[in-house]
Amino acid sequence: MSVLDERIGPSPLDHMSSGEVHDDPNHEGVRRAVTHAEHVDDFDMRHLRYFLTVVRAGTVSGAAQELRISQPSLSQQIKRLERRIGAPLFIRSSRGVELTTGGRAFLQEIQGIPGQLRSAIAAAAPSPRIWPVGVCGGVPAEVLAEVQSGLSGQHGERPGGRPAPPLRMRSVSAADQLELLQHGEIAFGIVRLPVTMPGLVRAVVWDEPLGVVMCADHPLAGHPEPTWADLGAQRLLWYDEGCAPGYADTVPAQLAALGWKADLHPVDQDQQALFVHALQTGRDVVALRPRLAVQGDPQLVWRPLPTRSAPRERLAVTALAGSRAARYLSRVAGRCGWSYLG
Repeated sequence: MSVLDERIGPSPLDHMSSGEVHDDPNHEGVRRAVTHAEHVDDFDMRHLRYFLTVVRAGTVSGAAQELRISQPSLSQQIKRLERRIGAPLFIRSSRGVELTTGGRAFLQEIQGIPGQLRSAIAAAAPSPRIWPVGVCGGVPAEVLAEVQSGLSGQHGERPGGRPAPPLRMRSVSAADQLELLQHGEIAFGIVRLPVTMPGLVRAVVWDEPLGVVMCADHPLAGHPEPTWADLGAQRLLWYDEGCAPGYADTVPAQLAALGWKADLHPVDQDQQALFVHALQTGRDVVALRPRLAVQGDPQLVWRPLPTRSAPRERLAVTALAGSRAARYLSRVAGRCGWSYLG
């Protein structure tokens, strides 16, 4: 008897006659699964993760950086996987990697396994005591209050009237949220749309037009509505790609189409004090925010953009598609009137 057998005891199948097993389709499915599992004992889930990451990144070096392991180590693990399968999975070149015919077949069969495993774990696991929430930088307090109310307040009851688990919010950059969602380290994320991350569901909780923000003594603060010519001489405090993937590129492109090709000035958007300091120390620096995000701050002035089609800031609660959190988010979105994007 193995250590595992000693811990969990003999299988229920061992005490059943062949007729009893035959009559129970569930036990027959378990027996087939056990038989199939004998042939994959030396596979490791990390090898599937490594393979899928290389496919997505297109290069071993890019995948190694994303996985935070060395390139030689990743290459060795991919070669080990290829030896186990008995066929090459990638064609390597100076431009990156491409899937072989066998690699494409392997991808087709295994790409759903991580999601199936997460669903199996979620189905068997008890309900969480706390739901961690990752919050990207610069989210207004009003949005956090709305999310808090929706997910754990009056709209946050689960079937049967049971209260939802309390939330624990912490700062997590949008670029890191997908990996933390996949690993179960956060249940929900709060990000700016659009996001380039696949495999997420989204519920929009904030949708407001952007306007120009500047310090109270800025030369343009006395203008009721700055013109595009006024703004053309200003640098724009903005997010870098890691802070707001998708959004960081989309809004400047919209501004350029409207007539303002902004000179972007990156700043840490996670800390309000640094944000305000950058505005106060730059006479040619402005930012973009919805009006409600800076309302009541005596150090800042908000002015509308000179257009009726101003870019908008949309903040959404996200969850991993197919997860328990995603199903719960769908119900809460319906109750709260949030726009749910599956």
